[in-house]
Formats: sequence, C-alpha cells, structure tokens
Amino acid sequence: MVRYLLATAILAVSLLSGCGSPPVNLYSDNTMKKKEYNGIKAYKNGLYEQAFNDLKEPAALGYKSAQYTLAFMFLKGQYLDQSTKLGMGWLGVAAEAGVENWSYQYDTFYAAATLEEKQQIDAIVAIYIKQFGVKAQNMTCRRSTSARRTFGEIKIDCTKRDGAVTVYEVDTVE
Repeated sequence: MVRYLLATAILAVSLLSGCGSPPVNLYSDNTMKKKEYNGIKAYKNGLYEQAFNDLKEPAALGYKSAQYTLAFMFLKGQYLDQSTKLGMGWLGVAAEAGVENWSYQYDTFYAAATLEEKQQIDAIVAIYIKQFGVKAQNMTCRRSTSARRTFGEIKIDCTKRDGAVTVYEVDTVE
C-alpha cells in the first residue's frame, strides 16, 4: 500500500511539473481582448455593472483600454463609488500606452489637484504601475492600425508576452 501511494505521488508530481514544458498561461490573450472589447461596448451603452465585470480582469492584466475605461468609471462614480484617487491610479497606469489625449487628461486632472491629493495620486500611480503596468504584466502595447476605434477614440492593441506574472485584485474601495 505504501509503495502504491509513493508511486502515485511520484506520478502526480511528474505530471504537474509538465516534464520541463513551459508554464501554462491561464489567461488567453484573445479572451482578455474580447472581454476588454465587450466591457468598453457595455460602458458606451451605459451598462456599467457589466462593463466593470468585463473590464476588471483585462485591466488587472495590463490591457490599457480596459484600464482607461475603469479610470473614468471611478472618476465619474459609474457603478463604482466615485474615487478620484483610484480613478487617477488607473488613468496614470493607462497613460503608459503613450496616448497623447490620455496623458493630457491625466495632466489636466493632476494640475487641478491639491498638494495632498497629488501625493495620494503619486502613491497610487506608483503602486498601479508596479502591479498593473506593462513591465509588471509582460505586455506589449501599440496603437492599432485597425479602423475600429474604442472608448476615447483610440484603439490600443496590447498583447501578453510569455512569462509569469502576479495577478492582483482590482480594489473598488480606497
């Protein structure tokens, strides 16, 4: 009986180790792009709960258009409690995409903040970039050449690169 259990354990470990194969990506890039697209579409249609549910996972995994849309859901209090701090965190990390309009919006909102608010914004943006940024989530993002546009009239195409990442929850409360 002991030999049987030992043999079973060895077999299980060898199967779990994958015989040296690369780690399995639990997050399909195509699935996340579809969720991002559906979430933005729901947002445009005023379906904010559905939008949040579709967008939170791709945003957490570094998809910039999802992050940008979440920023405005927090800033405007659409389905979520209104939060300048969390909204600016998402807008700051989305601005990594280099979209001029997004950076301008971030800079405009930031300039209107008090010194205390700016310190809070700086702290949350640093955390969000560390958790949800392109480097942290192994993303490559570029402007899409597609004629199809999304929220904000910009289409950013992000693609997940190979490699392990840490998945963080999307905080909905400050």
